[in-house]
Amino acid sequence: MRAMEPSGHAELSTPRASRPTVYSAHMHHRPPPGDRALLEALGRDGRLGYTDLGAATGMSEHTARRRLQRMIRDRDITFRCDLAHPVAGLSTVVLYRAAVPHTHLEGTGNALARMEEVRLAVSINGSDNLLVMVRLRGLHAIDPFEAHLAERFPNLTVNDRTVFLHSRKRMGRLLDATGRAIGHVPFSLPQV
Repeated sequence: MRAMEPSGHAELSTPRASRPTVYSAHMHHRPPPGDRALLEALGRDGRLGYTDLGAATGMSEHTARRRLQRMIRDRDITFRCDLAHPVAGLSTVVLYRAAVPHTHLEGTGNALARMEEVRLAVSINGSDNLLVMVRLRGLHAIDPFEAHLAERFPNLTVNDRTVFLHSRKRMGRLLDATGRAIGHVPFSLPQV
């Protein structure tokens, strides 16, 4: 968002090397009840300290800390920081379904994922094998963005686009018209 001074960037820890993440509707293992309780408590308020997290889940502070650190280490969970996009000037979301020759799919997806506007770039099954979600500064930004895509990725063909002007929910948070969280809808794990 270009909101941080360079000196602030220097204070951030170096990110861990990322590894490809394979998402699936089928979990590798069902979390035990204690871990599910931690996930539910963090879903309500991801800023809880270990003492409050333990109290919210009925476990000791030490147990909450140990379980959460294990889930982070094993990458059973990841954290994200979000913002009210309309307030930040990013009022428009566009979801693209695109086709890329298979030999260019990984390189194109990786390059797209590094673009500032791109929020999500994933390969999918079907003739449209790439799904890309972008955040733009308004409807007027769509044509220039697509022109940039065409110039930078000549092998990419956009076959469908969906434009979202307002989202009522994101990542379990109910949003008001300005994109600020006003409520919470807990995620439920798939039934086994």
